[in-house]
Amino acid sequence: MKKIQIEIVQTGMGKTIGQDYAISTNNLAVVLDGCGSGEHSEVGAHKMGERLRKKSKKINEGNFEDIAYTSFYEIVMEDDSEERIISELQFTLIACLETGNEFIVYSAGDGFIITVDKSNMINYIQLDNDVNVANGEAPKYLAYNYIPNRQRYSTKVTFSKKNFAKDQYKFVYVASDGLRFVLGDKFPSEDKELFKKALTDRSQSEIKTILRRNQTLILDDISIAS
Repeated sequence: MKKIQIEIVQTGMGKTIGQDYAISTNNLAVVLDGCGSGEHSEVGAHKMGERLRKKSKKINEGNFEDIAYTSFYEIVMEDDSEERIISELQFTLIACLETGNEFIVYSAGDGFIITVDKSNMINYIQLDNDVNVANGEAPKYLAYNYIPNRQRYSTKVTFSKKNFAKDQYKFVYVASDGLRFVLGDKFPSEDKELFKKALTDRSQSEIKTILRRNQTLILDDISIAS
Protein backbone atom coordinates (compact mmCIF):
# COMPACT_ATOMS: atom_id res chain seq x y z
CA MET A 1 0.00 0.00 0.00
CA LYS A 2 1.32 3.42 -0.95
CA LYS A 3 2.39 5.58 1.95
CA ILE A 4 0.23 8.58 2.87
CA GLN A 5 2.75 11.40 2.88
CA ILE A 6 2.37 14.10 5.54
CA GLU A 7 4.18 17.38 4.95
CA ILE A 8 3.03 20.37 7.04
CA VAL A 9 4.62 23.74 7.77
CA GLN A 10 2.93 26.64 9.56
CA THR A 11 4.62 29.95 10.32
CA GLY A 12 4.48 31.03 13.94
CA MET A 13 2.07 33.73 15.06
CA GLY A 14 3.44 37.22 14.46
CA LYS A 15 6.26 36.07 12.18
CA THR A 16 6.49 37.31 8.60
CA ILE A 17 8.93 34.66 7.38
CA GLY A 18 8.81 30.99 8.38
CA GLN A 19 12.14 29.29 9.03
CA ASP A 20 10.87 25.71 9.10
CA TYR A 21 10.80 23.32 6.15
CA ALA A 22 9.42 19.80 5.72
CA ILE A 23 9.56 17.05 3.12
CA SER A 24 7.96 13.63 2.81
CA THR A 25 8.75 10.92 0.26
CA ASN A 26 7.91 7.22 0.05
CA ASN A 27 10.71 6.31 2.47
CA LEU A 28 11.80 9.53 4.16
CA ALA A 29 10.28 12.33 6.23
CA VAL A 30 12.33 15.34 7.31
CA VAL A 31 11.73 18.54 9.26
CA LEU A 32 14.27 21.35 9.33
CA ASP A 33 14.04 24.18 11.84
CA GLY A 34 16.04 27.30 11.04
CA CYS A 35 17.77 29.21 13.81
CA GLY A 36 15.72 32.22 14.90
CA SER A 37 18.79 34.43 15.08
CA GLY A 38 19.99 33.33 11.65
CA GLU A 39 19.07 36.13 9.26
CA HIS A 40 18.18 33.76 6.40
CA SER A 41 18.20 30.28 7.94
CA GLU A 42 15.08 29.42 5.92
CA VAL A 43 17.30 29.45 2.81
CA GLY A 44 19.55 26.67 4.06
CA ALA A 45 16.64 24.66 5.47
CA HIS A 46 14.90 24.75 2.07
CA LYS A 47 18.05 23.78 0.18
CA MET A 48 18.85 20.89 2.50
CA GLY A 49 15.29 19.60 2.42
CA GLU A 50 15.14 19.59 -1.36
CA ARG A 51 18.51 17.87 -1.69
CA LEU A 52 17.30 15.08 0.59
CA ARG A 53 14.02 14.86 -1.32
CA LYS A 54 15.86 14.38 -4.63
CA LYS A 55 18.23 11.79 -3.15
CA SER A 56 15.62 9.93 -1.08
CA LYS A 57 15.29 6.96 -3.45
CA LYS A 58 18.97 6.20 -2.91
CA ILE A 59 18.84 6.58 0.86
CA ASN A 60 18.89 3.56 3.16
CA GLU A 61 19.97 2.76 6.72
CA GLY A 62 23.54 2.19 5.63
CA ASN A 63 24.06 5.51 3.88
CA PHE A 64 21.68 8.11 5.36
CA GLU A 65 24.31 9.89 7.41
CA ASP A 66 26.85 9.95 4.59
CA ILE A 67 24.29 11.38 2.18
CA ALA A 68 23.15 13.96 4.73
CA TYR A 69 26.71 15.10 5.46
CA THR A 70 27.54 15.22 1.74
CA SER A 71 24.39 17.19 0.97
CA PHE A 72 25.20 19.72 3.66
CA TYR A 73 28.79 20.02 2.43
CA GLU A 74 27.53 20.71 -1.11
CA ILE A 75 25.49 23.62 0.22
CA VAL A 76 28.40 24.92 2.29
CA MET A 77 30.70 24.92 -0.72
CA GLU A 78 28.41 27.29 -2.64
CA ASP A 79 29.93 29.94 -0.35
CA ASP A 80 31.87 28.77 2.70
CA SER A 81 32.29 32.18 4.31
CA GLU A 82 31.59 32.19 8.05
CA GLU A 83 29.11 35.04 7.59
CA ARG A 84 27.04 33.04 5.14
CA ILE A 85 27.17 29.83 7.20
CA ILE A 86 25.93 31.69 10.28
CA SER A 87 23.24 33.53 8.33
CA GLU A 88 21.82 30.68 6.23
CA LEU A 89 22.97 27.26 7.41
CA GLN A 90 22.10 27.04 11.09
CA PHE A 91 19.13 24.68 11.27
CA THR A 92 18.17 21.52 13.11
CA LEU A 93 17.40 18.38 11.12
CA ILE A 94 15.20 15.49 12.19
CA ALA A 95 14.60 12.69 9.70
CA CYS A 96 12.55 9.49 9.82
CA LEU A 97 13.70 6.77 7.44
CA GLU A 98 11.22 3.94 6.85
CA THR A 99 12.63 0.50 6.08
CA GLY A 100 10.90 -2.86 5.72
CA ASN A 101 11.07 -3.59 9.43
CA GLU A 102 11.39 -0.30 11.28
CA PHE A 103 11.32 3.47 11.44
CA ILE A 104 14.72 5.03 12.10
CA VAL A 105 14.90 8.61 13.35
CA TYR A 106 18.10 10.59 12.91
CA SER A 107 18.36 13.93 14.67
CA ALA A 108 20.78 16.82 14.86
CA GLY A 109 19.11 19.40 17.07
CA ASP A 110 15.93 19.77 19.07
CA GLY A 111 12.37 18.82 18.15
CA PHE A 112 9.97 15.93 18.62
CA ILE A 113 9.26 12.37 17.56
CA ILE A 114 5.59 11.39 17.54
CA THR A 115 4.88 7.65 17.61
CA VAL A 116 1.59 5.86 16.99
CA ASP A 117 1.70 2.29 18.29
CA LYS A 118 -0.35 -0.72 17.26
CA SER A 119 -3.02 0.21 19.83
CA ASN A 120 -3.26 3.75 18.38
CA MET A 121 -1.62 5.22 21.47
CA ILE A 122 0.24 8.47 20.82
CA ASN A 123 3.58 9.24 22.44
CA TYR A 124 5.47 12.52 22.13
CA ILE A 125 9.24 12.18 22.55
CA GLN A 126 11.09 15.46 23.02
CA LEU A 127 14.60 15.68 21.60
CA ASP A 128 17.15 17.90 23.30
CA ASN A 129 20.25 17.25 21.25
CA ASP A 130 22.34 20.18 22.40
CA VAL A 131 26.03 20.89 21.95
CA ASN A 132 28.32 22.83 24.30
CA VAL A 133 29.27 26.30 23.13
CA ALA A 134 31.25 29.09 24.75
CA ASN A 135 28.32 30.57 26.69
CA GLY A 136 26.36 27.42 27.46
CA GLU A 137 24.44 25.07 25.16
CA ALA A 138 22.78 25.41 21.76
CA PRO A 139 20.88 23.05 19.44
CA LYS A 140 23.07 20.75 17.36
CA TYR A 141 23.50 22.52 14.04
CA LEU A 142 25.53 20.72 11.37
CA ALA A 143 26.82 24.19 10.51
CA TYR A 144 29.00 24.12 13.63
CA ASN A 145 31.24 21.59 11.88
CA TYR A 146 32.10 24.13 9.19
CA ILE A 147 32.47 27.44 11.01
CA PRO A 148 36.21 28.25 10.91
CA ASN A 149 36.33 29.52 14.50
CA ARG A 150 35.85 25.98 15.83
CA GLN A 151 37.17 26.66 19.33
CA ARG A 152 33.71 27.97 20.20
CA TYR A 153 32.31 24.45 19.88
CA SER A 154 33.68 21.66 22.05
CA THR A 155 32.49 18.63 20.08
CA LYS A 156 31.77 17.67 16.49
CA VAL A 157 28.07 17.60 15.65
CA THR A 158 26.83 14.14 14.65
CA PHE A 159 23.41 12.54 14.35
CA SER A 160 21.63 10.81 17.22
CA LYS A 161 19.62 7.74 16.26
CA LYS A 162 16.46 6.03 17.56
CA ASN A 163 14.84 2.87 16.18
CA PHE A 164 11.15 1.95 16.26
CA ALA A 165 10.16 -1.56 15.18
CA LYS A 166 7.16 -1.92 12.87
CA ASP A 167 5.81 -4.84 14.89
CA GLN A 168 5.17 -2.28 17.66
CA TYR A 169 4.53 0.99 15.80
CA LYS A 170 2.16 1.88 12.97
CA PHE A 171 3.50 5.35 12.18
CA VAL A 172 6.28 7.67 13.26
CA TYR A 173 6.17 11.43 12.71
CA VAL A 174 8.94 13.98 13.15
CA ALA A 175 8.19 17.55 14.22
CA SER A 176 10.01 20.78 14.96
CA ASP A 177 10.06 22.21 18.48
CA GLY A 178 7.09 24.45 17.68
CA LEU A 179 5.03 21.40 18.65
CA ARG A 180 5.58 22.42 22.28
CA PHE A 181 2.77 24.96 21.88
CA VAL A 182 0.33 22.21 20.87
CA LEU A 183 1.36 20.22 23.93
CA GLY A 184 1.24 23.21 26.28
CA ASP A 185 -1.40 23.99 28.88
CA LYS A 186 -2.93 26.84 26.85
CA PHE A 187 -3.84 24.63 23.90
CA PRO A 188 -7.52 23.57 24.11
CA SER A 189 -7.87 20.04 25.50
CA GLU A 190 -10.56 19.18 22.94
CA ASP A 191 -8.26 20.14 20.08
CA LYS A 192 -5.42 18.15 21.66
CA GLU A 193 -7.60 15.06 21.42
CA LEU A 194 -8.64 15.91 17.86
CA PHE A 195 -4.98 16.41 17.01
CA LYS A 196 -4.20 12.91 18.29
CA LYS A 197 -7.05 11.46 16.22
CA ALA A 198 -5.84 13.27 13.11
CA LEU A 199 -2.36 11.83 13.64
CA THR A 200 -3.81 8.33 14.03
CA ASP A 201 -6.00 8.81 10.94
CA ARG A 202 -3.09 10.33 8.99
CA SER A 203 -5.32 13.23 8.01
CA GLN A 204 -3.09 16.04 6.83
CA SER A 205 -6.06 18.31 6.17
CA GLU A 206 -7.39 17.88 9.71
CA ILE A 207 -3.97 18.45 11.29
CA LYS A 208 -3.63 21.68 9.30
CA THR A 209 -7.14 22.79 10.28
CA ILE A 210 -6.43 22.29 14.00
CA LEU A 211 -3.12 24.17 13.77
CA ARG A 212 -4.65 27.08 11.83
CA ARG A 213 -7.59 27.29 14.22
CA ASN A 214 -5.16 27.77 17.10
CA GLN A 215 -2.49 29.81 15.34
CA THR A 216 -2.68 32.63 17.89
CA LEU A 217 -1.41 30.13 20.49
CA ILE A 218 1.48 28.81 18.34
CA LEU A 219 4.25 31.35 18.77
CA ASP A 220 6.90 29.52 16.77
CA ASP A 221 7.07 27.86 13.36
CA ILE A 222 5.80 24.30 13.45
CA SER A 223 6.55 21.57 10.95
CA ILE A 224 5.35 17.95 10.94
CA ALA A 225 6.29 15.21 8.49
CA SER A 226 5.78 11.49 8.11
